[in-house]
Amino acid sequence: MLSGELSMTKDDEKKIPVQRIIGLQVIDTRGSMIGNVKDISVDFEGKSISFRITAKNSTELDFSWDDVQSVEDVVLLKKEVDLPSPPADHPSNSSSPPPTVQPLIICPSCGASTPAHAKFCSKCGTSLK
Repeated sequence: MLSGELSMTKDDEKKIPVQRIIGLQVIDTRGSMIGNVKDISVDFEGKSISFRITAKNSTELDFSWDDVQSVEDVVLLKKEVDLPSPPADHPSNSSSPPPTVQPLIICPSCGASTPAHAKFCSKCGTSLK
């Protein structure tokens, strides 16, 4: 291979670079998006591959290669997955204060809504005090 071209044999067509898999969406058999591939680990002694998934509820899940049906544009699992509840310190569990409502006044000249603290109308410049 002096020209720098890569030849693809039938065996090479089944190989997928790890960089291509990281970040792919993970879908279960119901068609539900579970999350994205965060990392791949290899157990050389046990001769197994595992996927670390960051689930859409911010938990992390591990799936073995045996749980994967196919890897193309997404990682398709062979099973349904029920996501566990997110950790207690997850931001979606904490109640944030409701947004504050800023009082408005209506310009007597042009009818534009302007913040109550304004001295002049932002549309026509009329004095509001």
